[in-house]
Amino acid sequence: MVDLFGKRKLEDRIQELEASLSKHQYEKEELLRTLEKRDEKIRKLSSAYQEANLALKASEQRAAPAQMSSQPQSCASEVHRPTGANLAPREMAKILKRLESCRSPEEDLLSAFLTDSGGVMQKAAEVTSAIKSERGWIVLEAPWLFTLLLIPPFPIKESSSVTGSAFQIEPLKEMMETPALVISAHAGDTFLGVSFGKDKFEEQEFVESQVKEKHSKGGWSQKRFERLRDEDIKNHVDAVLLKLAALKDRYCSVVRFAVLGGDAGILKQIAPAIGLPIVERRLMRHDEQRIEKLLDEVYGFTCYRV
Repeated sequence: MVDLFGKRKLEDRIQELEASLSKHQYEKEELLRTLEKRDEKIRKLSSAYQEANLALKASEQRAAPAQMSSQPQSCASEVHRPTGANLAPREMAKILKRLESCRSPEEDLLSAFLTDSGGVMQKAAEVTSAIKSERGWIVLEAPWLFTLLLIPPFPIKESSSVTGSAFQIEPLKEMMETPALVISAHAGDTFLGVSFGKDKFEEQEFVESQVKEKHSKGGWSQKRFERLRDEDIKNHVDAVLLKLAALKDRYCSVVRFAVLGGDAGILKQIAPAIGLPIVERRLMRHDEQRIEKLLDEVYGFTCYRV
C-alpha cells in the first residue's frame, strides 16, 4: 500500500525521538547520581577535616601551657614566632586516621615531602623562615579547606610531591615505625635504648656513675676540682661506649638512625663511635620510671596550620 500521507515516516521519526528522549533521560539520571556521589564525598571531606581540626586544636591547647611557661616574655616589637603543636605518636595516629578518610573528586589533595623549605608554598614561608628544620618538611593541603605543615621525626631523604584523590599517609606511618637507637646523655646518668617503632624499647641500658657537681668558687681549688670532674666524665663516657658497642653488635643491621639528646659535651665524645645517621633532638631528661615517654619525643611530629 502506498503511504500517501507519510505515516510510516512519521512513526519512524516518533520512534527516533522516543529513543533519543530515553537516552537523554538515562544520561540525566547518571549525572544526578554523579552529583549525589560528589556531594557525599564533599560532606565526608568536610567532616573529616572538622574532626582533624578538633583533634589538632586539642593538642595545641594541651601544648600551649608548657610552651608559655618555657618561653621568656618578649617585647611587642619582637618578630612573631609561629606556634606549633607537638604531637605524640598516639595523637598523630588519630589525625592520620581522619586524614585517611579525606577524599577529593577533583584529585587535588597535595602531599609534599621536602628536604628543605625551598619547595614550600608562599603562604607557609612565614613558618619555615622562623622555624628551622634539619629534618625537612611535610605539607598536606586540601585546597580551600586547610594546609598542615609538619616537621617529621626523621630526615626526609629526597623531595617529592603528589596530588590525588587522597593524601599519601603511608610515609608518615612508616616514620613512626622506624628502628632507632636513642641516647639521652647526661653527666653520670646516660640512657641507651633500641626501639623498632613508637610503642616500646626492645632493649635499654642505664649507665650511672659518680660525677662531681660543677664548682663555682674560683681559684686553684676550682681548677683541681674541674680536673677531677673531667676525669669522672671521661670514665662515664668510657662506660657508655662499652654499652654502645654491645648494642651496635646486636642491632647495627636493623637500626636506621641514632637519636641523640642531652649534654652536648658528652654527646660530642660519643658521636664518633655511633656509625649511624645522627638526628639531634632536644630531649627531656629521661626518667627511669617513665622511660617510654622518651618515645613520644623521638617519634613525635610538630604541626603548624597555615
